[in-house]
Amino acid sequence: MLEKQVYEKMKSLYWKVWSWTVRWKQTTTPRSNTNDMTRVNDSNLLKILNTGYVFVWLNLSNTHWNKWFNDSIDWSNFHSGYSLQNDYKLRYALKDTKFWGSYITDLIKKYPEVDSNKVSSYLKKNPNIVEENIEYFKQEISYLWSSLKLIALGSKTYKLLDKYLWESYKIFLIKHYSYRIWKENYKKEVLSILE
Repeated sequence: MLEKQVYEKMKSLYWKVWSWTVRWKQTTTPRSNTNDMTRVNDSNLLKILNTGYVFVWLNLSNTHWNKWFNDSIDWSNFHSGYSLQNDYKLRYALKDTKFWGSYITDLIKKYPEVDSNKVSSYLKKNPNIVEENIEYFKQEISYLWSSLKLIALGSKTYKLLDKYLWESYKIFLIKHYSYRIWKENYKKEVLSILE
């Protein structure tokens, strides 16, 4: 269980970019309730959060950044209300597993771009940005359990984590939930890799 003072410290530092894989259940459609942020105020929240795993995406997406991201609400990242989002697949894959409630964040901060090839090109031209963000990421996850495992969402993320952090963490590679795959198949694939 995450201690309250650690949670509050992380919240004060990372509230615009952090999130946890805790979502309300689907109600009507598969995408329903993915952006319901009332869970943040759940009195049992700290008992739900899982500090053993970190799901890592490459960078912030700009697809719905301006329209849906509300930086006045904690946990907004990875909890999109965009009608075409695929966040629901991650909810479906992790619900009722030991990975539910895990920390989730972007490796590269402050570079919103949906095209990962453009992100890779940008990082190749600016290697100092990668190193700065790796250091920031290491600080960010230092508040969690020391033996945590990193789960890269996509090969580009995996390559960066493997290059810089392979000596310190066990790193897994899974498809990002935006990949075109049925949610049932996504869950099966994710769990077969992680378990």
